[in-house]
Amino acid sequence: METTDLEFEYYLAERLSRTVAEMRQMSGGEYTGWVVYYGRKAQREQLARGGGG
Repeated sequence: METTDLEFEYYLAERLSRTVAEMRQMSGGEYTGWVVYYGRKAQREQLARGGGG
């Protein structure tokens, strides 16, 4: 597992008020949905700040 994946697991666990162990019981589809959601959210925020790349 890459460091960024592990960091995201802890980030998401904190955001959802869950433990990392609880997060790992989540279905792969749901986890992927959260990854996509937060990835797109970060992109929108970057674009809003004027940082296109």
